[in-house]
Amino acid sequence: MSVDPSVLNRWNRCGWYRLTGLEVLDAGPDGSRFRMTVGAEHLQAYGTAHGGSVAGLLDAAMGLAIIAQLEPGEGCATIEMKVNFTAPVVPGQVTAHGEVITLGRRVVVARADAVNPDGRIAATALGTFSRFRDEGA
Repeated sequence: MSVDPSVLNRWNRCGWYRLTGLEVLDAGPDGSRFRMTVGAEHLQAYGTAHGGSVAGLLDAAMGLAIIAQLEPGEGCATIEMKVNFTAPVVPGQVTAHGEVITLGRRVVVARADAVNPDGRIAATALGTFSRFRDEGA
């Protein structure tokens, strides 16, 4: 089961994704894949990506990995997430892969990694999400 292309289009048109430069590449049974071009607008004073922008990328990757496994008309919302930063996120094409760990009836647990342009994992996240009916779907 893959995500309907209209769902991917809906997410890629999202204001937050456009503002931060997030792009959904794929979502399906094996999880989601995202890309973010880290530029000057993402950098903090030390010249690397601000942690909040990376956390947003990871949150999105986990969320869409979950949506790819939900029934049509369902959505999810983050209850909590934890991020471990393992390396500075440098300017360039940063990718993320999200996957579902446990898909419960009401609560879902997922994980995601953010990978620097050189292939090194820069951050990893674990999140808990709530399932709900998406009236806008």
